[in-house]
Amino acid sequence: MIRNKRLAALLTSCGVALGMATAYSAHAVESWQNTNVNIGYTTNSKFDPVFGTGTEDKKLTTVRLEHFGVHEYGDNYFFFDTYHGKGVGNFFGDGAGSFGEETGNQYFGVWNPRLSLSRISGKDLSFGIIKDVNLAARLERGSYANFRADNLGLAFDLDVPGFSFFETDFYGRRARFTGDGGDAVKTLFWRTFAILPFEFGGFQFTWSPLLLVNFNNEERGTTVFVQPDLWLKINSHFDIGYRHEYARYSKTDAEGGGTYSRHTPTLQLRWNF
Repeated sequence: MIRNKRLAALLTSCGVALGMATAYSAHAVESWQNTNVNIGYTTNSKFDPVFGTGTEDKKLTTVRLEHFGVHEYGDNYFFFDTYHGKGVGNFFGDGAGSFGEETGNQYFGVWNPRLSLSRISGKDLSFGIIKDVNLAARLERGSYANFRADNLGLAFDLDVPGFSFFETDFYGRRARFTGDGGDAVKTLFWRTFAILPFEFGGFQFTWSPLLLVNFNNEERGTTVFVQPDLWLKINSHFDIGYRHEYARYSKTDAEGGGTYSRHTPTLQLRWNF
C-alpha cells in the first residue's frame, strides 16, 4: 500500500511536469522544437551519495521526458527523470528524501531557459568561435535529499566544425539539500553540451556529450559528471542508444575519505514525437 502511494505521488509529479511544459508551449511561440520520451536500463548502478541513483541490486530503470524549443528571443530546454529500482538512493540505509527510506522511486528535473543577447539587442555579438552569448538559468529539483539548486550565468554558443550544436555555460550556483546545515552551498558551475551527427555504414548516428563540473564544494571538492550518449536513428520517431555515465568527487570523512568514482553503462530507447 505504501509503495502504491509512492508510485501515485511519482505519477502525479510527472503529470505536473508535463502540465507545466504544455502550458509553456501554449504561451511561447517556438519556431522549432523536439519533445521525446526515453527509457534507459542498467545493471551497474552502484550507490552514489551525491546523485542518489544507485540501487541495492545495481539495476536501475530511468524514464525521461525531454523538450527543447527555439523561440524569437532564445531557447528553452527541460527534462524530467524518474528513477526506478530496489532501494534507489537509499545510501547505506539513510533517508533518501521526500520519498523516505527503502523507496523504489526518485525523480530529478531541470529547466534551462536562455535569452539570446544578439536577438534581444538586434546586434551581431559573434567573435572568434563564439556565435552568440546568452543570459541563462538552470533550475534543478530532485526528490533525493530534497535537492534543489538555482544557477544563473552566461551561456556561449560556439562554432565548432562538424557539430550541429555546441554550448558551454558558466553559472553562479546556490544549492540546498537535506543535511546542508541550514546554509546554501554556493559554488561555480560549468556545463558543456554538444551534438555531433555523423553517418557510418549507411546508418545515421548522433553523439551528444554532456559535461558538468561543480567547483570548490567545501565537502566534496570539485565534482565531475560526464554523460555522453550515442544514438542510432531507426526511423523518424525512434532511436536506440548507449550512455556511459561517469562521476567523480571526494568522499567526506564520514564516508571514509578518499575519492569516489563510478561508471554506469546504460542502454536506451527514445521516442520522438
